[in-house]
Amino acid sequence: MVESEYGDKFSRVGSQARGADARAAFVASQAYLNQNVSGFFYRWGGLLSSTLIRIRSRFRGDLDQYLIYLVFLLNDLSREISTRSLPAGRRPEARGLNALSIAEITGIPRETARRKLQMLVAEGYVERAFDGLYYLGDRYGLDQFFFDLSPLFCDGVRLDGEPSPQAVEPQP
Repeated sequence: MVESEYGDKFSRVGSQARGADARAAFVASQAYLNQNVSGFFYRWGGLLSSTLIRIRSRFRGDLDQYLIYLVFLLNDLSREISTRSLPAGRRPEARGLNALSIAEITGIPRETARRKLQMLVAEGYVERAFDGLYYLGDRYGLDQFFFDLSPLFCDGVRLDGEPSPQAVEPQP
């Protein structure tokens, strides 16, 4: 694990491999980045800005609200992914979050996070349950989020030279 200057912890590419395999993975990743760092950054920056532009309009320019919403979305996505490894019919319980947890995860001051959570509840993006914890609401769930951003995700993973697939409108 490596810690960034912001305190984030992440694994390096190839860090799970040992010995010669780890060295080969590191050299390969460095060679890839060194071949066209500006092209890589241009593509990554384009995808990031396109995503932020689409999301900004949904949250009326409030990127803190989006960041908080994204924490709930990732929490729900984590539960969906872990469901795949469970026997059929079993599903892990939803994990709620409180304002302090949101503040610690996002780096947003606690009082600001609390106000933003109230706004998200009022808009239906997040729900506050009887246990006092917050959960992802029904207004804009995983499926809609991925559908809205699917053209951007497809652009991010397509190989150079391949045509960009278009999202298909769901039928009513």
